[in-house]
Amino acid sequence: MIEIETHEWGTLKVKEDTIIHFQDGLLGFEELCDFVFVDVAEFRPFVWFSSVEDPQVRFAVADPFYFSTKAYDVSLSAADEAGLELEEGDSIAIFVIVSIDNGQVTGNLKGPIVLNTRNRRAKQLVVYGTSFPVRQPMLNRRVVPLHSAVANAAVKTTPAA
Repeated sequence: MIEIETHEWGTLKVKEDTIIHFQDGLLGFEELCDFVFVDVAEFRPFVWFSSVEDPQVRFAVADPFYFSTKAYDVSLSAADEAGLELEEGDSIAIFVIVSIDNGQVTGNLKGPIVLNTRNRRAKQLVVYGTSFPVRQPMLNRRVVPLHSAVANAAVKTTPAA
């Protein structure tokens, strides 16, 4: 168990085997390779994705379902699959980084995060040759599928006593 000091949530206790690892970090944050999900009830349907190395760096993430009415299919190259250490039968979860632009919630469908749920290896992709935008406005949807994915792939965090 490790402890992560955060300004917003105090000390979080995180099981080491639930940390999500990026071999190459996130785009623009290549030096940060380990992240955890922080599920804050009042923030749903979004989940915080917080850096272990620098807890001040965090991103809101969500299921791409909230931003697109069409199928959100991403293709993994052989190099992507190798980096994720995908094996037959593995499941992946896909998340998008959320931002607020001029008061509008948008999701980056061009740079999804793909997570191997078995080993917690992740990679941020750049999706080329599609109509998916970097800033896709959020749709008005009532279903909350993200938390079923997070339950299988996310770190469970609890404030330290």
